[in-house]
Amino acid sequence: MNNHDNTSLPETPDTRTRSLAFWMRAAGAALAAEMNRTLAAEGLDRRDWAVLDVLSGERDIPGLAERVQRGGKRVRALAARGWAVERDGVWTITAEGRRERDRIHGLVSGVRDRARGAVTDEDYATTLASLEAIARELGWDESSPRRFGPRGRHGFGHGFGPGHGSGAGHGCGRRSGEHPHRGEHPHRGEHRGERAFERGFTAGFAAGRDAA
Repeated sequence: MNNHDNTSLPETPDTRTRSLAFWMRAAGAALAAEMNRTLAAEGLDRRDWAVLDVLSGERDIPGLAERVQRGGKRVRALAARGWAVERDGVWTITAEGRRERDRIHGLVSGVRDRARGAVTDEDYATTLASLEAIARELGWDESSPRRFGPRGRHGFGHGFGPGHGSGAGHGCGRRSGEHPHRGEHPHRGEHRGERAFERGFTAGFAAGRDAA
């Protein structure tokens, strides 16, 4: 006699049946979320990290250096920690700020290394080559990267924090196997997921890469 009644268990889809777009969104969202958690543990977000990197001279983000020198609230928050200082009207990183920046960079790099180390060198190279081939087949080239890798309408990877409803995290808070839109055609959600590739995974993965 079988005492196990499985009729009420939720149906879990075979991972092999999930689409390319699903796994790209999932990987991008997971990477961005882990980056966010790592920075949040230090009392920072990705915008703070970008400002600190610009102050340290480690990154050149078009337009941000000028905004940093205007001394906005993020710059002043870093100054309150002793990580930035204004001298003769110019904002610069302090010695303590550079030490902290380097330490946090190690933590962020650790996230990137975890993602990189999840597969063999051969599989990693194959994945990159495959994604590049797909992107080029669908029209991407070096002359139009923004179309496929936006930073988001608010800049610096907006929409990649936990709980946001846009960007790489869009729709990733659902339970495993739950259909994205109840009652809709079974393939419509997948088509929507394919269209979300540009908005989601590419921007999320680029956000994680840039933060590292």
